[in-house]
Amino acid sequence: MDFMGPNREEAEKIFIVVENAQGAELEAGKVVEWTATATDADQGKKVELVDSALHTTTGIGGHKVAGVVDSTIAAADIGRLQIFGPANVRASASIDAGTMVCAGSINATNLGHVTSVAGHADHSLSLAAALVGWTLEAGPNATNATVQLYCT
Repeated sequence: MDFMGPNREEAEKIFIVVENAQGAELEAGKVVEWTATATDADQGKKVELVDSALHTTTGIGGHKVAGVVDSTIAAADIGRLQIFGPANVRASASIDAGTMVCAGSINATNLGHVTSVAGHADHSLSLAAALVGWTLEAGPNATNATVQLYCT
């Protein structure tokens, strides 16, 4: 785990090191989940792109969000995820400020994006596994959101 040193000029951020199990590169700003595996050495180490639709009662298919890709990670390579602090995250649409966002791919183009869960009454503990954080500003466009990450 990599904790950013104290700095009065920049908000605190926390990073973890993972291995890309996607089979293709993981791009910066995309949300990844832990890879399900029976290999002990790979548990808590390998990640893949969130590719399931967000369901407000079952989350993202039983997997837990691992974090947001900090910079592009090549296939089968080691890289860094941000798990806490402000980050620019890929979004499925422009999202209002102060909105809770969860990982959820709305179609084959928007894999590893966040989406708003505001207005849903059927939230559950399974949904918490998909939680990424809260938006800090209204989405600057339909493909990005500034999010206070809380992926721990």
